[in-house]
Amino acid sequence: MRNRQTSADLLFERALLSLLVCAFLALASTGELSPVVLGLSAAGFTARFLLLVFQRSVELPPILINALVILYMGFYPLDFFYLSGDFLGSTVRLICFLTVVKGLTFRTDRDALYAVLIAFTELLAAALLSASLLFFVFLGLFLFFGVATFAVWEIRRGARGARVSPQGQARFFHRRIVAVSVVSALGILVFTVGLFFILPRTARAALQNLVSNKFHLPGFGGEVDLRKIGEIQASSRTIMYVKFPNQGEVLNLRWRGSAMSRFDGKRWMTSGDLAEQIRLRYGTTAIPIRTHGGRPGARVKYEVQLMETGMNALFVAGIPELLEANVGSIAVLSNGTLRTMADLPAVLRYSVLSFFDGRGGDGTALLTRDELRRLLEVPASFDPRIIRLAQDAAGTENNPALQARRLVDYLQRNYGYTLELPAGEQADPVAHFLFERKQGHCEYFASSLALMLRSIGIPSRVVTGFQGGTMNPVNGWYTVRASDAHSWVEAFIPGNGWTAYDATPASARLRPPSMFAKLTNLVEAADLFWQDWVVQYDLERQFRLASSLERSKFGARTRDAAGLGAGLKQTWAWVRERVIWLAVFAVAGGLLWLLGPLAWRRWRERQQRARLVSGSAAASDATVLYQQLLVTLEQRQIRKPVWFTPLEFAEKLPPSELSAQVAEFTRAYNRLRFGNDPGAAGEMLEIYDRIQKS
Repeated sequence: MRNRQTSADLLFERALLSLLVCAFLALASTGELSPVVLGLSAAGFTARFLLLVFQRSVELPPILINALVILYMGFYPLDFFYLSGDFLGSTVRLICFLTVVKGLTFRTDRDALYAVLIAFTELLAAALLSASLLFFVFLGLFLFFGVATFAVWEIRRGARGARVSPQGQARFFHRRIVAVSVVSALGILVFTVGLFFILPRTARAALQNLVSNKFHLPGFGGEVDLRKIGEIQASSRTIMYVKFPNQGEVLNLRWRGSAMSRFDGKRWMTSGDLAEQIRLRYGTTAIPIRTHGGRPGARVKYEVQLMETGMNALFVAGIPELLEANVGSIAVLSNGTLRTMADLPAVLRYSVLSFFDGRGGDGTALLTRDELRRLLEVPASFDPRIIRLAQDAAGTENNPALQARRLVDYLQRNYGYTLELPAGEQADPVAHFLFERKQGHCEYFASSLALMLRSIGIPSRVVTGFQGGTMNPVNGWYTVRASDAHSWVEAFIPGNGWTAYDATPASARLRPPSMFAKLTNLVEAADLFWQDWVVQYDLERQFRLASSLERSKFGARTRDAAGLGAGLKQTWAWVRERVIWLAVFAVAGGLLWLLGPLAWRRWRERQQRARLVSGSAAASDATVLYQQLLVTLEQRQIRKPVWFTPLEFAEKLPPSELSAQVAEFTRAYNRLRFGNDPGAAGEMLEIYDRIQKS
C-alpha cells in the first residue's frame, strides 16, 4: 500500500475502515458468527488499525490476494455441502472473509469500491437476520461513515493534480467533513424512522421465506439428543423476558417447554402425544387451557416475550389455565406442552394465568394402558446394571414418591456437573455417565433419573425448558438466557399426578454475576423497549394506542392539572437541595466549552513539536506548520492570496527582517514538503519560533 500524503488520503482510509468495521459489527450482533470467525476478523481489523495509527504499509502482491479469494471461493461449496450444510452460515463466513481481505489490502479506487459493496452486503445480511436495537445503532454509524467516505473520496478525486493539497486550502477540513457526515446521517435516520413508525412494517413477511430463523434452539421441538442442551448452555444469548410479580432478584422457576417420552439410547423424542388445536379469537383473547376442579393453590399472572429463536414451544411456569398471545391458534398436547400452529411473529408475546400449589403435581388421576406402556419403555440397548443401581438407591418400599426422592438424592450426591461434553460418541451415553465418567450436564442427570425410575416401574418422561431468570432493575423484567436451559424429569406419582424431580446438583445452577451487569441491564432494557415500540409497533398497535389516547384524554387533562402543581414543587425542592452541585457542574461545563478547544489545540501543537524535534516528521507536517505560520502572519495583517504559491508569496513580501525569515522558512518548507528532507523540520520550527518572538 502506498504512503498517504494528504489529510484527505488519511481521512479516507480511516473512514473506509470504520465503514467496514461497522458493517461487520452489525452482522456480528446477530449471533450468526462463530468464535473462530469473530476472532480472525477482529485480528485482521486490528492489524489494519495499527498500520493506520503508526502510518505503516504492507505490500501484498495482487496475485497473492487474488489467489486467496479464489481458494476460498473453492472452499465455499465444500463448507456448504459437506461441513456445515447451512447456506446462510456459509455465505456469512464468505462475506466476512472478503471483508477482512479487502479491509487489509485496499489500495486503488476499484479496491475501495469493492470494499464498500462488501460492507453493504454485510449490512443487508444483518438486516435480514436481526431486529434488535444494536442493529439500529450500527446502522446509524454505518450511515455516518458512509457519508464521510464518499465525501472524502470525491475530495481526493477532485484534488488529484492540484499544486496545493486540500489541507492547505481548508483550515477545518476534518471538522467540516465530520459535520456534513453527522447532519447527513441524522437526516437519513430521521426520515427512515419517520416512515418506519408511520407505515406498518411488512418487510419481515416479505423476507421470511428467503432466510432461515436466525437462532435455532434444538431440544424444544420433537426431539433432543444428549449433547444439545450442553451446547445451548454455553451461550449467553437472551431467549425471553418475563414480567413476574412479587419475586426477588433471581426467579427460581422452571419454564416448561417440551416433554418427551421415547428414548432410543441417544435421543429423547415425543411419541403418541395427542394434540388439540385451539383458535384464539381476535388474536389475544383469553382461552381456557386446563382447570383443576377447585384444588387449593395460588394463581399468578405473568407476561413473557419470547425472542425469535426458531422454536414453536410456549414456555410456561406452573400449570397454565388461561392464555393470551399474539398468534392465531395454538396446539395443546396431551403431555401438557403448548405449541404455536403458524409462523411466529418477530417477537412472540403472551401472558399466562398459572396455577401453583405446594404439592408439585398436576392432579392427573390415571394413565391409559398405552400411556403406561410408553412411559415405562426402555431402549433396546438398555444396560442391566442400571436396574441394579436403581433398586439399590431407591429401596424396596412400595412408595413411588419416596423412591423418586431417594434416586434424586443419590444422583446429586455421587455425580458431578460439567458443561464439557464427552470426547467422542458413546454407544450408551447414559451408562457411560453412570458407571465411567460420572459427570455431565443436566440432560445426563435427567435421562439417568428417567431410566432409573422406569426400571423400578415408575412412569416418567424428560422435560426440556429453562430454569431461573435474573431481574433487570432498570425495567423490572426478568431475563432468561440460553445458559439457563435445563432438563428435568416428570414422574407419575399416584394421588399426585405428574410431579417434577430435578436430579441436577443445585450448585450447578449458581452463576457469578457479570462484571458488566449494569451495562448489560441498560442494553437489555433498551432492547426490550425497541422490541415493544418498534418491532411490534404494527398498524394494529397504532390504532390501539390512538384509541386509548382518545378515550383517556379528558381524564388525563384533569389528572395533569391536579398533579402539575405537586410536580413543580417537587422539582423546585430537588433543585434547592442540589443547587451547589448544579452550579459547580454549570461552571465546569462552561469552562470546558470555552477552554476545551484551546487546550486541545495546544496539546496537538506540543505533540507535533515533539515529533518534529525527534526527526520523525512527515511531509504532511510541513503543511500543518506552514498553516500555523499563515495564522501568525494574519495576526500582523499580512494575508497570503490563495492563488499564490508559498514561494511566490515569500518573494512578494516587502524587504524586511520578517520577509527574510519567511523566505528562509519557505525554502525549508519546500525541502520537507516536496523533498522529504526530515532535517528541514527542525529548521522550520526554529524559524517559526523566531518569527513569533519578533
